[in-house]
Amino acid sequence: MAYQAMRTKRVTEDFELADADGNVKHVLHVNLDADDMLPKINKKYVELTKALAETTEMKRKADSNEELDQAYDLLGRATAALYEAVFGKEDTETIVAFYESRYIEMCREVTPFITGVVIPRCIEIKNENRKSILENYNKKQKTSLLKR
Repeated sequence: MAYQAMRTKRVTEDFELADADGNVKHVLHVNLDADDMLPKINKKYVELTKALAETTEMKRKADSNEELDQAYDLLGRATAALYEAVFGKEDTETIVAFYESRYIEMCREVTPFITGVVIPRCIEIKNENRKSILENYNKKQKTSLLKR
């Protein structure tokens, strides 16, 4: 009997963008590849945190609405970069267009999906993968000891 190496199933979560009446306008399929996604999310989260600190300072010093708009725009672009780590470039553009670049509303509606669904699920997948690797390693160790 031949040894089989199998690919694992891909885990996908759907994210729906609905209008104010609840009509679904877009369905985005998010591939939860924990090994790829978590490092990207961590990096973009650090960048978002820096942008938040910078915009807080900009808001404090803002003399006009234009300067205030620049601060919100900077924060919105940093948020969109975080979304790219999760949704990819094309789907992030769909999200930004759907919210008509209204970054505050977009953050309020989209970010909970990332923090409440994507990140916990990716951590769960990563832990399952780690457990599977350790189990396979232990099986091989026992097999090699029995052959001695």
